[in-house]
Amino acid sequence: MEKKQTLQDLKEAERENRKQLIITAAIRLFSKEHISKVGMRDIANEAGISPALIYRHFKDRDELFIEAFVKKSKEMIDGFEQLLSNRQAVSIQEIGIEFVRYLLKNPLFFRMMTYFMLEHTLVEEHMERFNETMRELLSIFDKGFKQIGLKKHVRLHSHAFFSALNGIMITFYHYPGRSEEEIEKHIEKLTALIGNLFMHASDEKYAPPLQ
Repeated sequence: MEKKQTLQDLKEAERENRKQLIITAAIRLFSKEHISKVGMRDIANEAGISPALIYRHFKDRDELFIEAFVKKSKEMIDGFEQLLSNRQAVSIQEIGIEFVRYLLKNPLFFRMMTYFMLEHTLVEEHMERFNETMRELLSIFDKGFKQIGLKKHVRLHSHAFFSALNGIMITFYHYPGRSEEEIEKHIEKLTALIGNLFMHASDEKYAPPLQ
């Protein structure tokens, strides 16, 4: 029997829709300039709501940034989980390509995170949620390295690979004289190459000792 929808249900749905509208507006603004230059009033204007209303959902800009970061990171993690669940083993190259493809399909999120990594520092009360989401994301990379037999310094390798992929994106995202399709293919080729290098570098027979 279908559940009867109540007035409270409608109010909750309206509240959630408004919250998602605010998050989407924030991502658009965070992707255009440094986060520290974006105010809550700017986000309210972008979302088409009153500044007072935005504070019913978020107490400050950093909390709003974290909500946006978690929302998009969860989407990425869900994509990784689907990739892993359908296969017995997934290569480092495939994990890397899945990562850059998500960023290429979500340019606002990519630019938002680039501004954040280059300039912004979160207040302490929001750091744990950010770090928790980052650990969940990096655990996907950990699985890839463990699948190829890496036993030591797994998270360190994940950090290095994650950083290398972001470096590829930042370097070639706006490649002069190339079409969007050519840029995407080039980024994927570089990702596969870096993934292959990491596979060999992670082999303890060839890798230099890590202290």
